Amino acid sequence: MPAQSVEVAGEVTHPDEVSRAHHALRRAIMRGELRAGDRLSQVELARQLGVSRGPLREALRILQREGFVQQESQHRARVTAFSDEDLDELYAMRISLEALAIGIAVPRMDEDHFQRLDQLLQDMDEKARTGDVEQWECPHEQFHRTLVHPSGPRLEREIALLSDHATRYRLSFVSWNPLQWQADTSAQHHTIAEAAKSGDASAAARALATHLGRTALVVLSIASPTYEPVRIRRALAAACGQ
Repeated sequence: MPAQSVEVAGEVTHPDEVSRAHHALRRAIMRGELRAGDRLSQVELARQLGVSRGPLREALRILQREGFVQQESQHRARVTAFSDEDLDELYAMRISLEALAIGIAVPRMDEDHFQRLDQLLQDMDEKARTGDVEQWECPHEQFHRTLVHPSGPRLEREIALLSDHATRYRLSFVSWNPLQWQADTSAQHHTIAEAAKSGDASAAARALATHLGRTALVVLSIASPTYEPVRIRRALAAACGQ
């Protein structure tokens, strides 16, 4: 069935145009091409994306609901700014939810699932060796989502959104020697996968929580070295049974 046009604020918009504008803007925000705090000109963005103002406004509304854009007035919006408190809360939520999700997911995994994890680990290692940072991000994202896939659709949706916000922070602040970053995290990813493949849900949850906690603390050490991440430390202690 073809997508149906809808009327937004008196202007007819097509879902394909809304989706295209949303995807392009979200990607630009995630990659830092649209930076935290940047003012968004609807006129300029519509011109760059080749869409009319109606689809663009709807795309911005979706991004606002997702937390990537803050609306200042009817015609003015900005890319959501970074903050220490937000980063602390964000990673604490990731640690808590992903530890819960992988604990649920591990007993439901089968051989196909384990083969998928192995293939994604191999893809990540290959991309790290070639130095293609952007290409490494794709299997890395899929690896984390595959770990929690059997946990349930609502958990998966919440985790995916939190993960995207975390990636935005990580890509913005961890710009030093990205190949070294990949090498440092490779062993952690393999440890998580091995725990899952062994059927030890508790070990997998601890390994994933520890990995996310280390990532969060690295990002914070760069973004705000003096900030004390109380939420992250509490989430880690709870997830690791401390």
